[in-house]
Amino acid sequence: MRFQVVDTFADERFAGNPAAVVEVPGFPPDAVMQRTAHRIGLPTTAFVVPVAPARYRVRWFTPYKEINLCGHATIASARHLFLAPENTGQTRLTFVSDNGVLHAERDGALIAIDLPAAGLTVGEPPPGLLDALGTDAVVCAVSSDDVLVEVESAAAVAAVRPDFAALARQPFRGHIVTARGASGADFVSRTFFPSLGVDEDQVCVTAHCKLAPYWSPRLGRTRLKALQLSDRGGRLEVEDLGTRVRVLGTAIPREAGEVEAGDGVRKEALR
Repeated sequence: MRFQVVDTFADERFAGNPAAVVEVPGFPPDAVMQRTAHRIGLPTTAFVVPVAPARYRVRWFTPYKEINLCGHATIASARHLFLAPENTGQTRLTFVSDNGVLHAERDGALIAIDLPAAGLTVGEPPPGLLDALGTDAVVCAVSSDDVLVEVESAAAVAAVRPDFAALARQPFRGHIVTARGASGADFVSRTFFPSLGVDEDQVCVTAHCKLAPYWSPRLGRTRLKALQLSDRGGRLEVEDLGTRVRVLGTAIPREAGEVEAGDGVRKEALR
């Protein structure tokens, strides 16, 4: 089964957040897709099935489970598919999942997708959360599935060293730590998803569907530059559209490979 690795939100290869894209004529059995994602070993593998010109079905798998949405793997899929001969001249692709419809567009050198904005409710940090993160909070806010913790500075974001076992016991899908910006960014963040088998997400699009509406009124602008302070790092732009958030970033094809019938994974660098 052939796959393409794409680094999203990266200025160069081997930066940003990597994803694998597998284009197939029809979805294989779930167990095959899960095993393939595990063998490839990247944060997310997207399986895409063409259903009409510029229109695809999509499913996303981490190495350990299927997830209902992955923004960076959708951007990676769009970059890969925009380069395909059948999409020459296309400026917009449509991705259909069981969670809804996403559109990806070319925006100069960037790929843009828009997703539903997620509301946040400010409140007290849940018991044990700050100890698990190893930090203090300026503000804590929760959404339906994630928790956001604002800390005092970008340096404090970079210094966070979570206890991932304790964090996985918290009643949240994801944990977002954020602060006002540095290094040319309006705000910075890090994101942790140990319950999904991803201790730290290198650059998380869905987290920015909370971060954009959180920071936009505080900074007085709707379009913001964001920096994720993970090991690989990543830069992106977000635009608060009210009920939706537009996320823009780069996507750089890195290498192609093949998952063989056995346990092997063969990769070949792009020239």
